[in-house]
Amino acid sequence: MGELQGLGNALDFLSGLDNGQEQRFDQLSRGAVNHLFVLLRSAGMYDLQNDGMERPFRQMAETVNELLQMFNEEVALTLVDGNFFVNRRLVKLDFSTFQNVRYLRRIFEYLGINEILFTEALDRDLLTRFVRAFVKVVRESDGTIQDYPLTGLRLRWLDAGEFDELRHEDDPRTHILNVYASGLLMLRQFVNDLRKGRSPRHAKVKRLCLELIDIAPRHHNVLLALISLEAHKGNLFCHMLNTGVMATVFGHRLGLKREQLVDLGMAAFHHDLGWALLGTLDGDGADDLALTMEGINYIRDNRDTEMDRVRVKVARSLVRLGGFNELVINRLIVAYECQIPEDAPARGLYYGEIDASFMTNVVRMASAYDEFTTPKAAQPALLPDQAIKRILDDGGQTFEVFLAKLFANCIGAYPVGTMVELDTTEIGLVVNLPRNPINFHRPQVKLLIDRMGRPLDDGPIVDLDETFRGGGKYVRTIERTLDSREYGVSITRFFFG
Repeated sequence: MGELQGLGNALDFLSGLDNGQEQRFDQLSRGAVNHLFVLLRSAGMYDLQNDGMERPFRQMAETVNELLQMFNEEVALTLVDGNFFVNRRLVKLDFSTFQNVRYLRRIFEYLGINEILFTEALDRDLLTRFVRAFVKVVRESDGTIQDYPLTGLRLRWLDAGEFDELRHEDDPRTHILNVYASGLLMLRQFVNDLRKGRSPRHAKVKRLCLELIDIAPRHHNVLLALISLEAHKGNLFCHMLNTGVMATVFGHRLGLKREQLVDLGMAAFHHDLGWALLGTLDGDGADDLALTMEGINYIRDNRDTEMDRVRVKVARSLVRLGGFNELVINRLIVAYECQIPEDAPARGLYYGEIDASFMTNVVRMASAYDEFTTPKAAQPALLPDQAIKRILDDGGQTFEVFLAKLFANCIGAYPVGTMVELDTTEIGLVVNLPRNPINFHRPQVKLLIDRMGRPLDDGPIVDLDETFRGGGKYVRTIERTLDSREYGVSITRFFFG
């Protein structure tokens, strides 16, 4: 319990960092991961007294010692669900770090550890003893690295409950489900208040946004499973929430700061707000249509004159709710740009060389993905992987090409909830995002049916990034996707039942 209290204190300390300190922490945490990998890799190439080891030793010591000073206590580098954390704060990777993380993760798994705890300042002598123990274990299979006494450095295996600061007394899924369910109810009330001319409680929308942001990235697979919730999918308020969920998860994956995540999440919640107001003043019969995504698309396709009215109404409502300031202007821009039809490019909206904003591009992709995976009267919903493929195949007409690739990387070529058949003839359900962002088409799959066609009551979770030893060939690969509804599998019931 004392250890968890210490973690809580560390988190409280980090929450008080100013922007400059926070940026420095991000640099140092990335550096700790990179320098540790380079140090261990160099140890496999050089003698420990070789001049080629000087720089890796120095960089590792300087980085960890600055982190120790920043926290004024121990520093823990922990591997959780394929992600590295420094004192329970996610290491925000850049493109140059992904490959190093991939190999360092394998080193941790080979050593049978998921945490390195630095308890005192590092020097060359301590790091030399650590690296020498590592080399002996790898080259000579001489015991486990935990057998070596390393004063000031502890290598260990922790159970999930020991480092999961978001784990509640009951299943963490309960907390996530409560956030999502209360968000649905709140947004429905928010829309109804607007339509009836009452002042909605705008602070509740921001609180919902903050609750989504505070869900740890390792639980994003559970959160993303909820966008498949059949009961309310297709309603406007559900669409607003699903768009906000995906935009927030995407922003997390990009490493956006908290204030940027809030701005992006709020823009996502408000991007279709104008449709809630359509028909409220002049009784033109659009009230019911504008509360479902199918109705909205019908109006878009058949009533060209409605678009200007939608933009004007959302502008007025946003100004009335939040005043006239930079944040509201950002949301106005996103709401305006998101009403551009799919067959009209987002570019060329303005005079001069101005394109759609970054937030608009993110929100448009999240919104489109939710629409593609929502069934309509005239056609069934696309499967998750089909929706991602449609966004990727857009070719820049509606979605910015580079961001579309990042979005597919974040949500996965086979998003959470996709039912797949493997080349081993096994059938399973995608339950987690790929651990290696480079192989975004190789997620983690819960097996439901074995190779003999027999249903599994509690099949294992397999990582499709796993390869055979020495051969480099993947153990399993997705052969095709299946419609889970044809197999009687409810995605949300599977995750939350």
